[in-house]
Amino acid sequence: MQRFLSQTFIFVMATVFILAGSTYITTFLIQKRNKEIHSLPPHKNYIIIGNSRPSLDFNDSLIRSAYNFSSFAESYFYTYLKAEQLIKANKNLKGVFLEYNIEDIGHKRDNWTWGKDLMQSNYIKYSYAMRTYNNEVLLKKNPGDLLAICFGRAFLRQLKNLTVLDSTALRKFYGGYFFDGSSIMDSTSKKIYVNQKFHLKNVSSFHKEQLLRLLDLFRDNNIKVYLIRSPLHFTNGVQFNRETLIGYLGEKNKDLDYLDFNDYPAKLDEFRDPWHLNSKGARKFSIFFNQLLEDGLLLKENKEQVVRDALAALKAQ
Repeated sequence: MQRFLSQTFIFVMATVFILAGSTYITTFLIQKRNKEIHSLPPHKNYIIIGNSRPSLDFNDSLIRSAYNFSSFAESYFYTYLKAEQLIKANKNLKGVFLEYNIEDIGHKRDNWTWGKDLMQSNYIKYSYAMRTYNNEVLLKKNPGDLLAICFGRAFLRQLKNLTVLDSTALRKFYGGYFFDGSSIMDSTSKKIYVNQKFHLKNVSSFHKEQLLRLLDLFRDNNIKVYLIRSPLHFTNGVQFNRETLIGYLGEKNKDLDYLDFNDYPAKLDEFRDPWHLNSKGARKFSIFFNQLLEDGLLLKENKEQVVRDALAALKAQ
Protein backbone atom coordinates (compact mmCIF):
# COMPACT_ATOMS: atom_id res chain seq x y z
CA MET A 1 0.00 0.00 0.00
CA GLN A 2 2.78 2.39 0.92
CA ARG A 3 4.52 1.63 -2.37
CA PHE A 4 1.34 2.35 -4.29
CA LEU A 5 0.87 5.69 -2.52
CA SER A 6 4.49 6.56 -3.15
CA GLN A 7 4.19 5.79 -6.86
CA THR A 8 0.94 7.76 -7.08
CA PHE A 9 2.57 10.75 -5.41
CA ILE A 10 5.52 10.60 -7.80
CA PHE A 11 3.19 10.36 -10.80
CA VAL A 12 1.09 13.32 -9.64
CA MET A 13 4.17 15.46 -8.95
CA ALA A 14 5.70 14.55 -12.29
CA THR A 15 2.47 15.45 -14.06
CA VAL A 16 2.26 18.79 -12.25
CA PHE A 17 5.92 19.47 -13.09
CA ILE A 18 5.40 18.68 -16.79
CA LEU A 19 2.25 20.82 -16.93
CA ALA A 20 3.93 23.73 -15.19
CA GLY A 21 6.99 23.41 -17.42
CA SER A 22 4.95 23.29 -20.62
CA THR A 23 2.91 26.30 -19.53
CA TYR A 24 6.08 28.23 -18.74
CA ILE A 25 7.65 27.41 -22.12
CA THR A 26 4.47 28.32 -24.01
CA THR A 27 4.10 31.57 -22.09
CA PHE A 28 7.74 32.49 -22.72
CA LEU A 29 7.50 31.83 -26.46
CA ILE A 30 4.23 33.69 -26.92
CA GLN A 31 5.41 36.69 -24.93
CA LYS A 32 8.52 36.72 -27.09
CA ARG A 33 6.32 36.91 -30.20
CA ASN A 34 3.57 39.04 -28.68
CA LYS A 35 4.43 42.04 -30.82
CA GLU A 36 4.26 39.93 -33.98
CA ILE A 37 0.86 38.58 -33.02
CA HIS A 38 -0.88 41.65 -31.64
CA SER A 39 0.85 44.75 -33.02
CA LEU A 40 -1.20 46.85 -35.42
CA PRO A 41 0.15 48.33 -38.66
CA PRO A 42 1.37 51.92 -38.08
CA HIS A 43 -1.57 53.53 -39.89
CA LYS A 44 -4.23 51.59 -37.97
CA ASN A 45 -5.17 52.70 -34.46
CA TYR A 46 -8.62 51.14 -34.10
CA ILE A 47 -9.50 47.48 -33.74
CA ILE A 48 -12.62 45.48 -34.55
CA ILE A 49 -13.22 42.56 -32.20
CA GLY A 50 -15.96 40.02 -31.65
CA ASN A 51 -17.07 36.68 -33.03
CA SER A 52 -17.64 35.32 -36.54
CA ARG A 53 -19.99 38.12 -37.55
CA PRO A 54 -17.42 40.93 -37.60
CA SER A 55 -14.76 38.43 -38.68
CA LEU A 56 -16.69 37.77 -41.89
CA ASP A 57 -18.26 41.22 -42.34
CA PHE A 58 -15.36 43.68 -41.95
CA ASN A 59 -12.74 43.38 -44.68
CA ASP A 60 -10.08 45.51 -42.99
CA SER A 61 -7.96 45.74 -46.15
CA LEU A 62 -10.67 48.21 -47.23
CA ILE A 63 -10.83 50.06 -43.91
CA ARG A 64 -7.98 52.52 -43.61
CA SER A 65 -7.82 53.08 -39.85
CA ALA A 66 -9.14 49.83 -38.33
CA TYR A 67 -7.74 46.32 -38.00
CA ASN A 68 -10.05 43.32 -37.67
CA PHE A 69 -8.99 41.02 -34.84
CA SER A 70 -12.29 39.11 -34.52
CA SER A 71 -12.39 35.35 -34.14
CA PHE A 72 -15.00 32.66 -34.75
CA ALA A 73 -16.99 31.43 -31.73
CA GLU A 74 -15.11 33.61 -29.27
CA SER A 75 -17.02 34.62 -26.14
CA TYR A 76 -16.23 37.75 -24.15
CA PHE A 77 -14.43 35.55 -21.60
CA TYR A 78 -11.65 34.95 -24.15
CA THR A 79 -11.94 38.30 -25.91
CA TYR A 80 -10.92 39.92 -22.62
CA LEU A 81 -7.63 37.99 -22.68
CA LYS A 82 -7.03 39.01 -26.29
CA ALA A 83 -7.83 42.63 -25.49
CA GLU A 84 -5.25 42.70 -22.71
CA GLN A 85 -2.56 41.64 -25.16
CA LEU A 86 -3.70 44.11 -27.82
CA ILE A 87 -3.54 46.95 -25.30
CA LYS A 88 -0.12 45.83 -24.14
CA ALA A 89 1.24 45.71 -27.70
CA ASN A 90 -0.32 48.95 -29.00
CA LYS A 91 0.28 52.10 -27.00
CA ASN A 92 -1.36 54.21 -29.73
CA LEU A 93 -4.66 52.31 -29.70
CA LYS A 94 -7.44 54.91 -29.80
CA GLY A 95 -10.62 52.89 -29.95
CA VAL A 96 -12.35 49.57 -30.41
CA PHE A 97 -15.42 48.50 -32.35
CA LEU A 98 -16.92 45.72 -30.25
CA GLU A 99 -19.68 43.43 -31.57
CA TYR A 100 -22.66 43.28 -29.24
CA ASN A 101 -26.11 41.82 -29.65
CA ILE A 102 -28.35 40.28 -27.01
CA GLU A 103 -27.33 36.68 -27.81
CA ASP A 104 -23.72 37.59 -27.02
CA ILE A 105 -24.64 37.66 -23.34
CA GLY A 106 -26.97 34.66 -23.59
CA HIS A 107 -26.59 31.16 -22.17
CA LYS A 108 -25.78 29.75 -25.62
CA ARG A 109 -22.36 31.33 -25.18
CA ASP A 110 -21.70 28.75 -22.46
CA ASN A 111 -20.67 26.25 -25.12
CA TRP A 112 -18.30 28.81 -26.64
CA THR A 113 -16.62 29.19 -23.25
CA TRP A 114 -16.44 25.77 -21.59
CA GLY A 115 -17.88 23.35 -24.15
CA LYS A 116 -15.22 20.74 -24.91
CA ASP A 117 -14.30 21.56 -28.52
CA LEU A 118 -14.39 25.35 -28.29
CA MET A 119 -12.75 25.39 -24.89
CA GLN A 120 -9.92 23.35 -26.39
CA SER A 121 -9.35 25.68 -29.34
CA ASN A 122 -9.55 28.79 -27.16
CA TYR A 123 -7.46 27.31 -24.37
CA ILE A 124 -4.68 26.57 -26.86
CA LYS A 125 -4.73 30.23 -27.88
CA TYR A 126 -5.12 31.91 -24.53
CA SER A 127 -3.84 29.62 -21.77
CA TYR A 128 -0.62 31.65 -21.55
CA ALA A 129 -2.64 34.79 -20.69
CA MET A 130 -4.97 33.18 -18.18
CA ARG A 131 -4.96 34.00 -14.52
CA THR A 132 -6.19 31.98 -11.57
CA TYR A 133 -9.70 33.39 -12.11
CA ASN A 134 -9.93 32.06 -15.67
CA ASN A 135 -8.71 28.59 -14.79
CA GLU A 136 -11.03 28.44 -11.79
CA VAL A 137 -14.03 29.25 -14.00
CA LEU A 138 -13.19 26.53 -16.52
CA LEU A 139 -12.30 24.03 -13.81
CA LYS A 140 -15.62 24.65 -12.07
CA LYS A 141 -17.72 24.46 -15.24
CA ASN A 142 -16.05 21.55 -17.03
CA PRO A 143 -13.24 19.98 -14.99
CA GLY A 144 -13.02 16.71 -16.93
CA ASP A 145 -12.52 18.23 -20.35
CA LEU A 146 -10.23 20.96 -19.03
CA LEU A 147 -7.89 18.40 -17.47
CA ALA A 148 -8.03 16.32 -20.66
CA ILE A 149 -7.02 19.40 -22.65
CA CYS A 150 -4.21 20.30 -20.25
CA PHE A 151 -2.77 16.81 -20.22
CA GLY A 152 -3.46 16.17 -23.88
CA ARG A 153 -2.01 17.76 -26.98
CA ALA A 154 -2.78 21.40 -26.23
CA PHE A 155 0.82 22.22 -25.36
CA LEU A 156 2.22 20.44 -28.42
CA ARG A 157 -0.25 22.15 -30.76
CA GLN A 158 0.57 25.56 -29.37
CA LEU A 159 4.30 24.82 -29.47
CA LYS A 160 3.93 23.83 -33.13
CA ASN A 161 2.08 27.06 -33.91
CA LEU A 162 4.77 29.14 -32.25
CA THR A 163 7.70 27.42 -33.94
CA VAL A 164 6.27 26.70 -37.41
CA LEU A 165 3.87 29.52 -38.30
CA ASP A 166 5.20 32.77 -39.69
CA SER A 167 4.01 36.13 -38.35
CA THR A 168 1.08 36.44 -40.75
CA ALA A 169 -0.25 32.93 -40.13
CA LEU A 170 0.23 33.21 -36.37
CA ARG A 171 -1.66 36.50 -36.30
CA LYS A 172 -4.49 34.90 -38.30
CA PHE A 173 -4.61 32.11 -35.72
CA TYR A 174 -5.62 34.70 -33.14
CA GLY A 175 -8.14 36.53 -35.30
CA GLY A 176 -8.75 38.55 -38.44
CA TYR A 177 -10.97 39.05 -41.47
CA PHE A 178 -12.16 35.71 -42.87
CA PHE A 179 -12.75 35.59 -46.62
CA ASP A 180 -15.70 33.39 -47.61
CA GLY A 181 -17.25 33.68 -51.05
CA SER A 182 -19.95 31.07 -50.48
CA SER A 183 -23.66 31.61 -49.95
CA ILE A 184 -26.45 29.25 -48.95
CA MET A 185 -29.05 31.92 -49.58
CA ASP A 186 -29.72 31.42 -53.31
CA SER A 187 -30.88 27.84 -53.05
CA THR A 188 -32.49 27.84 -49.62
CA SER A 189 -33.69 31.41 -49.01
CA LYS A 190 -37.34 30.44 -49.41
CA LYS A 191 -36.91 27.77 -46.76
CA ILE A 192 -34.94 29.89 -44.32
CA TYR A 193 -36.86 31.60 -41.60
CA VAL A 194 -34.74 32.09 -38.54
CA ASN A 195 -36.68 34.53 -36.37
CA GLN A 196 -35.86 32.53 -33.24
CA LYS A 197 -37.06 35.00 -30.64
CA PHE A 198 -34.50 35.53 -27.93
CA HIS A 199 -36.14 35.55 -24.53
CA LEU A 200 -34.61 37.98 -22.08
CA LYS A 201 -34.74 35.28 -19.41
CA ASN A 202 -31.91 33.62 -21.36
CA VAL A 203 -29.51 36.47 -20.60
CA SER A 204 -26.60 35.02 -18.64
CA SER A 205 -25.27 36.91 -15.63
CA PHE A 206 -21.87 35.31 -16.27
CA HIS A 207 -21.53 36.47 -19.89
CA LYS A 208 -22.95 39.88 -19.03
CA GLU A 209 -20.24 40.15 -16.36
CA GLN A 210 -17.57 39.25 -18.92
CA LEU A 211 -18.75 42.05 -21.21
CA LEU A 212 -18.74 44.52 -18.32
CA ARG A 213 -15.20 43.45 -17.41
CA LEU A 214 -14.16 44.03 -21.01
CA LEU A 215 -15.72 47.50 -21.08
CA ASP A 216 -13.96 48.37 -17.81
CA LEU A 217 -10.65 47.18 -19.24
CA PHE A 218 -10.89 49.56 -22.17
CA ARG A 219 -12.14 52.40 -19.99
CA ASP A 220 -9.28 51.95 -17.51
CA ASN A 221 -6.83 52.24 -20.42
CA ASN A 222 -8.52 55.33 -21.89
CA ILE A 223 -9.59 53.48 -25.03
CA LYS A 224 -12.90 54.55 -26.54
CA VAL A 225 -15.47 51.79 -27.10
CA TYR A 226 -17.98 51.83 -29.95
CA LEU A 227 -20.46 48.97 -29.71
CA ILE A 228 -21.54 47.65 -33.10
CA ARG A 229 -24.14 45.28 -34.49
CA SER A 230 -23.16 43.75 -37.83
CA PRO A 231 -25.67 43.27 -40.69
CA LEU A 232 -28.33 40.59 -40.31
CA HIS A 233 -30.69 39.14 -42.89
CA PHE A 234 -34.33 40.09 -42.27
CA THR A 235 -35.22 36.45 -41.56
CA ASN A 236 -33.66 36.93 -38.12
CA GLY A 237 -36.74 38.97 -37.22
CA VAL A 238 -37.01 42.19 -35.26
CA GLN A 239 -33.97 42.77 -33.08
CA PHE A 240 -33.88 44.34 -29.63
CA ASN A 241 -33.41 48.09 -29.77
CA ARG A 242 -30.56 50.17 -28.39
CA GLU A 243 -32.38 51.01 -25.17
CA THR A 244 -32.83 47.35 -24.26
CA LEU A 245 -29.28 46.36 -25.20
CA ILE A 246 -27.53 49.28 -23.48
CA GLY A 247 -29.91 48.96 -20.52
CA TYR A 248 -28.28 45.63 -19.64
CA LEU A 249 -24.90 47.32 -19.25
CA GLY A 250 -25.75 49.52 -16.29
CA GLU A 251 -25.56 53.21 -15.47
CA LYS A 252 -21.82 53.43 -16.07
CA ASN A 253 -22.26 52.44 -19.73
CA LYS A 254 -25.51 54.20 -20.58
CA ASP A 255 -23.79 56.75 -22.84
CA LEU A 256 -21.86 54.27 -24.97
CA ASP A 257 -22.28 54.71 -28.70
CA TYR A 258 -24.15 51.84 -30.36
CA LEU A 259 -23.52 51.77 -34.09
CA ASP A 260 -26.27 49.54 -35.43
CA PHE A 261 -25.78 48.14 -38.94
CA ASN A 262 -28.48 45.51 -38.55
CA ASP A 263 -30.54 47.06 -41.36
CA TYR A 264 -27.68 47.40 -43.83
CA PRO A 265 -29.35 46.66 -47.23
CA ALA A 266 -27.23 43.77 -48.48
CA LYS A 267 -28.58 41.78 -51.41
CA LEU A 268 -29.47 38.13 -51.04
CA ASP A 269 -26.34 36.87 -52.78
CA GLU A 270 -24.19 39.07 -50.52
CA PHE A 271 -25.07 36.98 -47.48
CA ARG A 272 -23.16 33.85 -46.61
CA ASP A 273 -26.08 32.79 -44.41
CA PRO A 274 -28.72 34.71 -42.41
CA TRP A 275 -26.15 35.80 -39.82
CA HIS A 276 -23.08 36.70 -41.91
CA LEU A 277 -22.10 38.49 -45.09
CA ASN A 278 -19.95 36.68 -47.63
CA SER A 279 -16.88 38.23 -49.28
CA LYS A 280 -19.00 40.07 -51.87
CA GLY A 281 -21.20 41.59 -49.19
CA ALA A 282 -18.25 42.27 -46.88
CA ARG A 283 -16.48 44.22 -49.62
CA LYS A 284 -19.41 46.56 -50.17
CA PHE A 285 -20.15 46.91 -46.48
CA SER A 286 -16.50 47.58 -45.58
CA ILE A 287 -16.24 50.30 -48.22
CA PHE A 288 -19.42 51.83 -46.77
CA PHE A 289 -18.07 51.60 -43.21
CA ASN A 290 -14.70 53.04 -44.22
CA GLN A 291 -16.42 56.00 -45.89
CA LEU A 292 -18.30 56.72 -42.68
CA LEU A 293 -15.00 56.83 -40.78
CA GLU A 294 -13.33 58.94 -43.47
CA ASP A 295 -16.24 61.40 -43.31
CA GLY A 296 -15.56 61.91 -39.60
CA LEU A 297 -18.18 59.66 -38.00
CA LEU A 298 -16.22 59.35 -34.76
CA LEU A 299 -16.01 63.14 -34.42
CA LYS A 300 -19.77 63.63 -34.74
CA GLU A 301 -21.89 64.30 -31.68
CA ASN A 302 -24.71 61.91 -32.58
CA LYS A 303 -22.93 59.01 -34.22
CA GLU A 304 -25.91 56.69 -33.99
CA GLN A 305 -28.12 59.07 -35.98
CA VAL A 306 -25.37 59.56 -38.57
CA VAL A 307 -25.32 55.78 -39.12
CA ARG A 308 -29.10 55.62 -39.40
CA ASP A 309 -29.14 58.46 -41.91
CA ALA A 310 -26.38 56.84 -43.97
CA LEU A 311 -28.26 53.53 -44.04
CA ALA A 312 -31.47 55.30 -45.07
CA ALA A 313 -29.64 57.09 -47.89
CA LEU A 314 -28.16 53.79 -49.05
CA LYS A 315 -31.58 52.14 -49.14
CA ALA A 316 -32.97 55.03 -51.16
CA GLN A 317 -30.41 54.61 -53.94
